[in-house]
Amino acid sequence: MDVIEWDESYSVGVEELDAQHKQLLRLLNALFEAEETSGRWHTVSDLLAEIKAYAAMHFETEERYMFECGYAGLAGHVKAHDEFREKAEELCSDQADGGEEIFTEMLEFLYEWLVVHILSCDKDYAPVISRR
Repeated sequence: MDVIEWDESYSVGVEELDAQHKQLLRLLNALFEAEETSGRWHTVSDLLAEIKAYAAMHFETEERYMFECGYAGLAGHVKAHDEFREKAEELCSDQADGGEEIFTEMLEFLYEWLVVHILSCDKDYAPVISRR
């Protein structure tokens, strides 16, 4: 997979959230780069832990913004975040067992979730939150 470069089309119009999305993309890109290194399993484990922790903080921030603005889609968005947490936990457990297939699945999941989630779900709340 290729690294993902930030594009202004990803912006949700809130500087704090955009900065967090950029950091999540940087972490994902670090995973892509780890795919190329020989000692990646240790690196991947550390990066996954960092992504999980950073995503948890980001979700709390995002959900707070949505709550404060009375965003009607908050419950569905929280559900999507919960699904991410569950899948990330599953992938972390599987990753401990090793294997190229798991690594590829993990990269594909994180790529799809981060990029598609930002471009679809997060864009849905952008007009409400950016008026805040």
